[in-house]
Amino acid sequence: MVQDQSLASEKDYAGEIWNEAQQSAMLALADAAVPAMSEEEIRKMLAELPPDTTEAQRAVAVQYARQKFSDVPGALNILAMHVATAIPEDTRSKLSLFLSVLSTRPGCFVLTGRVGPVQELDKKVISQLLVGWMSSRLQLMRLAASGVVVLSQFVFYTANRTAWEALGYPEGPGTDWQNPPSGTAPPQERVPHYRFRFLNEQLPKTPTDAPLEFTTDVLIIGSGSGGGVTAEYLSRRGVKVMVVDKGLYVPQDEITGSEQQGFERMYDGHGFIPSADGSIFVLAGSGLGGGTAINWSATLKPRHYLREAWARDFGVPYFQSPEFTQDINAVIHYMGASTNHTEHNRSNSLLALGAQRTGQPVVPVPQNTGGQVHYCGKCVIGCACGHKQSGLVSWLKDAAEHGAEFFTECHVDRILMDKNNTAIGALASVQGHRVVLRARRGVVVSAGSLQTPALLMRTPELRPNTQIGKHLRLHPVAFVHGYYDFPVNPWEGAALTTACSSAELTDPNGWGAQVEVIASAPGLHSALIPFEGGVEHKVRALRYRYSYTMLIIVRDRGEGTITLDKNGQPIVNYTPSSFDQRSLVQGMLRGAEIHMAAGASEIATSQTDLPPYVCPPHRKATPDDNPDTHLIPGSFPFERTPAQGDCADPTFRAWQQQLVRAGASPLRIKLGSAHQMGSCRMGADPKQSALDPKGHVRGANNLWVSDASTFPEASGVNPMLTVMSICRGISRNIAQELGVESVQVAPSAPQARAHL
Repeated sequence: MVQDQSLASEKDYAGEIWNEAQQSAMLALADAAVPAMSEEEIRKMLAELPPDTTEAQRAVAVQYARQKFSDVPGALNILAMHVATAIPEDTRSKLSLFLSVLSTRPGCFVLTGRVGPVQELDKKVISQLLVGWMSSRLQLMRLAASGVVVLSQFVFYTANRTAWEALGYPEGPGTDWQNPPSGTAPPQERVPHYRFRFLNEQLPKTPTDAPLEFTTDVLIIGSGSGGGVTAEYLSRRGVKVMVVDKGLYVPQDEITGSEQQGFERMYDGHGFIPSADGSIFVLAGSGLGGGTAINWSATLKPRHYLREAWARDFGVPYFQSPEFTQDINAVIHYMGASTNHTEHNRSNSLLALGAQRTGQPVVPVPQNTGGQVHYCGKCVIGCACGHKQSGLVSWLKDAAEHGAEFFTECHVDRILMDKNNTAIGALASVQGHRVVLRARRGVVVSAGSLQTPALLMRTPELRPNTQIGKHLRLHPVAFVHGYYDFPVNPWEGAALTTACSSAELTDPNGWGAQVEVIASAPGLHSALIPFEGGVEHKVRALRYRYSYTMLIIVRDRGEGTITLDKNGQPIVNYTPSSFDQRSLVQGMLRGAEIHMAAGASEIATSQTDLPPYVCPPHRKATPDDNPDTHLIPGSFPFERTPAQGDCADPTFRAWQQQLVRAGASPLRIKLGSAHQMGSCRMGADPKQSALDPKGHVRGANNLWVSDASTFPEASGVNPMLTVMSICRGISRNIAQELGVESVQVAPSAPQARAHL
């Protein structure tokens, strides 16, 4: 089996965090989560494969079935890398203790009731132990079991080409954008790659005794949605800016389409970051371009009621001003965002069909693709075609062309302040070098809602500002999986092009859930589907190409905090509130109905205590049942209209009642988050907000924040457009204070930029 090169190969992570006994115990657990199947189990699996499975596919399915977790070269070290880089030290210590206890005979007996150590137990026994632990009343047991299962499956499927072939997942970067399905759009051409130049090239080959110094006018820490907008806005007006990012630069022409490469090189913590109690896993972009490089292109405007609430409740009139509307429209124009060129894949088309049949509202989602068709299913691990208007092809490129300078792999320790509490730069390390970054006119922190408050809290002069790190919102996400009797190929096409708002208003104030389609790849998919045992999970994973997953994304009313571990790294303290749990349940009910009506043969949720629902035979769709011609424009042209399931079926209604009873309490449901907001809130009240209404950090001069952490509350929709619009307003405030706002600049839109 061939495997992509992992960053874990550069270091012995497993040896650093676990002794030999702990490693052995972890490997035993992982091999039970992803086991090699017996010949009898393989025969049963083959008998259940779809009738259109070829002999070649059956042969590779056998190879896949015979593999276990430890057959992946370096698998344990890759898993250990995720644990070492993403899990807080306190939680790691508890996991290590858990492994130590399991690796002894007495300890194993106490935890399992069986004579151990765990590495000597039968893998089927361990698999059932994992299933039981995931519903344990003991938090440590639930946390350990969930972490082991999710990470083991994620590592096994992210770079295992045998597994990809068995599941039907195509190797290499996405190419479906070249020939969209409807045939209405011409084949798309790859956008020429822009080559950035980096200050890293000026560093000596070996570290020096004295820190190296670099000077600019405005230092921007972070290069995502906020940092990119601010860099473009200021540099276009003649301000010398330096943009630094702790992540890597992954050039467009080096994107391979590998989940392993994408998650390890373009996500914070190399993938999943768990909350302190393990109730939710966070996905956050990291690297040049930040979240813009791996987001799903969704460009949704903030709701009117949200704008009113933010202006009224937090004393920020900007949110209801003409200026904010102009900023929103300017960002949309700049990125060429619209629905005019959208092509919906099978997943989004099934969402539209099921929503229609149940009378639920469904709308197309504008895409930030510069007016191009962007039918690219692998953008979540990097856009190889360049149509998506990430910062790398838009904001940051334009900033570079106006003189902006860049550092990557730049880890900023703290902000430098003078005796008047004026920000004058930052202390950092770059590739082993100590670096002093001087800023003559100010510092802008745009490191995201996890890292921005962490950096500010590492700055001693800012400790009186106790609101830093408060009011964190995460848009908690649950999942509803639908399995169909025909190929869906959920990896094809644009990830998120439709949305259903039927559960948006759990109450009249705008709190509730959206139903959307998830960007799917084998590793992420495998980590999200139900775990009923190692063998059962491998069999279910083989149905990947016949399925798609909805995400239930909640505008969370509850909140969390960011604190620091002893190494100064952020800890996510967040547990979904009881209200938000009810919103998740309402969204899952709507999602299940959509799957049912669209013709799913089986429906499963991310709730650990709820068995999947096997649908009864569906009635054949008729011309009066909302045929394909009534779907939103650009829907996938199915060869046949999927059969329609009956949502009023008594067995389905009974299962829905089980769904409600299972609920969404922490660690009894798999939850994710791809949207982090609000940890440095803007507002008029110093007792409730870390920033003033113009984006200044309270207690400091010449220090601003420009990213999603500025949100007063959760946005309720995919936040990219809201982030960029707010940060354009903050950038204008900065430019006014610097005296450069009056500088005349040429308007910019994707069609006018040379690279497009």
